[in-house]
Amino acid sequence: MTTTVTTSTRDLSDRAHRVLFQLALHPDGEWVAVASICKGLSLNSHQVRAALNELRTAGMAERRRCYVRDDGHRTHRTYFRLTDTASEASA
Repeated sequence: MTTTVTTSTRDLSDRAHRVLFQLALHPDGEWVAVASICKGLSLNSHQVRAALNELRTAGMAERRRCYVRDDGHRTHRTYFRLTDTASEASA
């Protein structure tokens, strides 16, 4: 069986591909926390965020921010998931 690589995935870095596969492990549009991706790939948050930015620029991932109170301080948590077109392409 021959697989073809689309031009959008061909231009991604190796780290972005790893993050893409990590997001693909969460089917049905499940939102994944950045901390979970970091832990799953043994990368720091800066490395993961740069790769996620590549995926967002390519239109393969989307972001959601949720504001929470953590130890009395207002902060936010960032979650990502694959877009519908990216999940169809990986299937």
